[in-house]
Amino acid sequence: MSITADRPVTIAADPCTLVSAEVFHKITRYFATRQEVTQTYAERAVGQFLVFLKAYADRMGRTDFGMLLPTGESYRVVPTRPVDAVWHAALQISEPYTAACKEIAGHYVHHRPILTEAMQDGTAITYTLSALHETGYRVDMEFWGGEAESCCPPNPPQPGK
Repeated sequence: MSITADRPVTIAADPCTLVSAEVFHKITRYFATRQEVTQTYAERAVGQFLVFLKAYADRMGRTDFGMLLPTGESYRVVPTRPVDAVWHAALQISEPYTAACKEIAGHYVHHRPILTEAMQDGTAITYTLSALHETGYRVDMEFWGGEAESCCPPNPPQPGK
């Protein structure tokens, strides 16, 4: 008796390999200390944040980059609360954050909080999950099981707009 798979089994890549070990450890250590979480949790959370940046970078040039904002602009993949917590921590240590952005996206990725109907009704997180899985990196659903949220007041004014 033999067992065959309908499709080849692929193993998702480890998100920590998206950046240099030094950058990964700096962001992880800072997040663990700031949030008072275990090193293991911090490594997983930072890994998911890096996959989020990768999904953003991969989708940026595509025609289906995002859904439309009320302003007519398309928007990007969106974080959940645990992933956004890493983003806020990483922003506070600008050198490793900038290095991570450059390694993954090729440029600095600005944090522009928004709140849209698609975020509230689950459409945005569905789009984001698809983008995350397409990266080929491990997606830890513990960090993506919630809904996309805005960390700031709904649609705060954006610089230069």
